[in-house]
Amino acid sequence: MNPEVHTEKTIHSETLTAVSDTTTGTKRKGVERFNGLLTWMVRLLTGGVFLYSGFVKAVDPWGSLYKFNEYLAAMGINVWPNLVLAGVFILFTAEFLIGVFLLSGSFRRTTPLACLAFMCVMLPLTLWVAVSDPVSDCGCFGDALIISNWATFWKNVVLSVCGVWLLKNNRRCRCLVTPALQWIACVATSLYIIIIGLIGFEYQPLIDFRPYQVGTVLFDISDDGFSSEPSYRFIYEKDGVKHEFGEDDELPDEADGWIYVSRREIKASTDSDALGSTEKNLRVWDEKGEEDLTDDLIEESEGKDLYLLMPALSNVSIASSYKINSLYTWANKNDIRVSAIVAGSSAEIDSWRDLSMAEYPIYTADDTAIKEVARGNPAVIYVENDTIVWKSTLKTLQTDDFLAPDITTDPRSFKRADNVTLYNITMIWIAIIMVLIVTSLLPYLKRTYLPVIFKSSHHKDR
Repeated sequence: MNPEVHTEKTIHSETLTAVSDTTTGTKRKGVERFNGLLTWMVRLLTGGVFLYSGFVKAVDPWGSLYKFNEYLAAMGINVWPNLVLAGVFILFTAEFLIGVFLLSGSFRRTTPLACLAFMCVMLPLTLWVAVSDPVSDCGCFGDALIISNWATFWKNVVLSVCGVWLLKNNRRCRCLVTPALQWIACVATSLYIIIIGLIGFEYQPLIDFRPYQVGTVLFDISDDGFSSEPSYRFIYEKDGVKHEFGEDDELPDEADGWIYVSRREIKASTDSDALGSTEKNLRVWDEKGEEDLTDDLIEESEGKDLYLLMPALSNVSIASSYKINSLYTWANKNDIRVSAIVAGSSAEIDSWRDLSMAEYPIYTADDTAIKEVARGNPAVIYVENDTIVWKSTLKTLQTDDFLAPDITTDPRSFKRADNVTLYNITMIWIAIIMVLIVTSLLPYLKRTYLPVIFKSSHHKDR
């Protein structure tokens, strides 16, 4: 065989092999780039959902607490109240941390595991909720975004798939915060979200997602306020047996031994019920829960009003009566009407009036409607001409004794600048995270751009 021909064939074979290797390498790099881009997209989607879910729960921990109690009641489980509250804080802190870690690429191995562990609990739970419908909505996004129970389940299916993908591919993408600094991000993020939660629990939510926001009308029974006229069932008890009566039924006489217990609102079924509602549902009744007095309060709404809201009168400590009575006396001196809107039986109201020596009028309302207006038990709202000016829990009002000689006479002075508080706290947290990201990227920028700058400068010198 001609040596020259053999040499040409060898060179040609080596060339084809090199081309093939180059093509394979190019394809492999293309797949790696695609996987990296897809992983970042999955990170952003999953992390964004977790961050949003944790944040809105932290803003309104009372709402999460109410939802927890709904779940426990549906399951027939009794849990120590403080343990439930601790569970609320653990839940939104864990969700927010997972969201931040996914978005920043921190703890690349542990975070997908935490995400999947979370989904292993939430996926079957939301399937049960979707099938049996024990609660009106899952509460996964609080009052900020109410979606149907089936939509919640399918959302969790998507997040579970994303968690599986991240478990395999998350470590292939670089992190924005270097591992040496990730513990600082963890501490800063935990402190930030817990502080948000504590403010929402002790005062009022820093962002109000409910229909009764500051600046809105309290009693709104217009067509825009109530989409439909509500109907009620009245619950009475006699000899330890409870009976329900409709609005068209003749209500029993308490002289015959009947005791009014509570009232249950019956809502007409509509297509929008599954998605929740932002309409206003506060209606007030007399102490026995028999006469609707909402129209009367609207007619008397001109001027200044303080409303004490007690969604669970039986759980209100009698120790709070001193501050309430002090507030009542101060309000009378400043031409401010004081009324209480409570959820409780007539017997509980009579007991409260006797023990607290209450001189203010007491009305009743559904506990759910009261909770929509303001958080806390008791809560206080100040209203001018039927427009809400501020809200607060009773214990966090700026003074304990409203009869002190140096106390303010302006009820507006008790208003808090919640938007400023939220802005300041959030900016501090964002600044910390940004410093960590920039510090983490400095070595990469140094390796990537300094040699280029140095070579360019060197060529210019020559």
